[in-house]
Amino acid sequence: MTTLTINIPDDSSNAISDISKIVKKIGGHIAVSSDDDISDEELEIISKSYKEALLIKDGKINKVPASKLWDE
Repeated sequence: MTTLTINIPDDSSNAISDISKIVKKIGGHIAVSSDDDISDEELEIISKSYKEALLIKDGKINKVPASKLWDE
């Protein structure tokens, strides 16, 4: 299975419908989401997580092992 992400302007509902018909015809699935679904707080959390991931990738901070993420 291949995932393809396409950004289409909100006012292009005809294009979304046409693409959906093509994808469904070949047995695919379309999941439609809107950027409006993410709150400002959620977007801030995602941004912080992304910045942290880049710091870990660059070796500027140490990663936290999964076993340390939960206090069991």
